[in-house]
Order: sequence, then structure tokens, then C-alpha cells
Amino acid sequence: MNSKMGVISPEGLQLRAVNSVSRHLDTLAGKTIGEVYNNHFKGEFMFQTYRRLFKEKFPGVKIIAYDRFPIVYVGGDPVAQKKTAKDIAALAQEWGVDAIISGNGG
Repeated sequence: MNSKMGVISPEGLQLRAVNSVSRHLDTLAGKTIGEVYNNHFKGEFMFQTYRRLFKEKFPGVKIIAYDRFPIVYVGGDPVAQKKTAKDIAALAQEWGVDAIISGNGG
């Protein structure tokens, strides 16, 4: 039997080529981390835990809490999602954010 089947990842098809990827930080010590919440899986509790662990491990780390950024709701229309992403990026740049925690599992 010589049949050929196509397979599509459950993550979906890539819509466009990725042009660049942000560089990795050597350390989070002394860096500013922004939290972006997707309103899923007990973020109020999880982000408190993340903050505590980051502060224990990385001296001088500064956290900008998720409630200062727009909430990214799962689903919704692509136009609204794109606008929210641009708003978050602008705020992160304005506040000197070095890294973002995006989403929160689920």
C-alpha cells in the first residue's frame, strides 16, 4: 500500500516566517521583568509565587505586576489581540522591561 498522508500540527500552520528572535538574557539579576496574564489558571496565586522565587534567586530583580499591563484574554478576535500585544510592547519599552512572563499555563 503506497498512500501518502499529510499531517498538520495541533499548534496550527506557521502563518509567516519568523524574522528575528530576541536575545536570551545571561541573568535576571538586576533586570526588570513584566508579567502578562491571560486570565487563566490561578494567575493571582502563581505570579506571587514567581515573584518570590525570582527575588530569592536573582538579586535586584524588579517585577512589574500583571495588573499594570492589559490582560490578554484567550480567544477573541485577531485584531484585538494584535492591538493588545502592541499596547503591552509599548508599555514594556516605556518601563524598561528586559523580559516578559507571558501567559500562565492552563
